[in-house]
Amino acid sequence: MGSKDFALAQSHPVRLLTTRARSAVALGLTAFVFTTAIRGKPHPGHSHSGWLVPMDFFLHGWPLISVNLFFYGWICWIGFWCIRGTSGRERAFMVGWFTGIFLWPIRMSRPDWALALKHISAFGLGVAFLAALALLLEPSDVADSTGRTGAS
Repeated sequence: MGSKDFALAQSHPVRLLTTRARSAVALGLTAFVFTTAIRGKPHPGHSHSGWLVPMDFFLHGWPLISVNLFFYGWICWIGFWCIRGTSGRERAFMVGWFTGIFLWPIRMSRPDWALALKHISAFGLGVAFLAALALLLEPSDVADSTGRTGAS
């Protein structure tokens, strides 16, 4: 059984936010993105075209849609594995972060729902913020180099 098979077959998820420093960085980044979501300021690099990948200056029609769908599918795949690989408060943190990303196609296809979806995304970031705060304030366990604690 190879190491890849062992990683897929393990019964305990790997912890990502194992140290107070990682939790503090996650809390700070989440706080920044959460405040920009609440205040309505655009995110850096936000495209005015509405596409995920703003390449509409040389791609048009189906090629642009294909590139955007591929890129969005890749991000969803990463999100799925990040959420699947965690548990507890870390899973709440990951779900909160990926909420807005998972709702992006609905916002593009139903512009009249954009405000409600923005609020749902901000709520998800709020949940991620609270989960990161809880991870920062919880007693630290001794973690080994793989990110698993002694309690795992």
